[in-house]
Amino acid sequence: AKKLEDKIFNDILEYVSRNQNLKEDYQRLLTISGVGDKMAIALLTLFKTYQGTNRAQITALAGLDPVKRESGTSVKGKVKISKNGKGIYRKIFYLPTICATVHNQKIRVFYQRLLAHHKIKKLAVIASMRKILLIAHAMYRDKTEYVAV
Repeated sequence: AKKLEDKIFNDILEYVSRNQNLKEDYQRLLTISGVGDKMAIALLTLFKTYQGTNRAQITALAGLDPVKRESGTSVKGKVKISKNGKGIYRKIFYLPTICATVHNQKIRVFYQRLLAHHKIKKLAVIASMRKILLIAHAMYRDKTEYVAV
């Protein structure tokens, strides 16, 4: 199974390297510290599949949009992510985001600020995941380079 997964991934990388537009977008996404090959491919897939989406839509498609759970006046729930989007994106984004909280200055400051406000670590990681997604989406949409602080 691992060999097949590696073969498919290598085929995808080969396809990206042959297509100039994809290659440029892929290389641009790799400039974000913490984003590796698999996350860049997943981001490209998401952005190419759903072109013309705005921030809220792309966040919802990845299942990272916050949803307040309540019913009338009796049920008051915590704000959680909707998980309505494809779970594979959240799965692929999780570990690179943890890496980014260490190596990416912008994400590290954001993550530390959430922890300073007494947020739990998992919530801070998920919020950072959304932050990276939105940064990458803006870079893809505007064809701009990543600017580290």
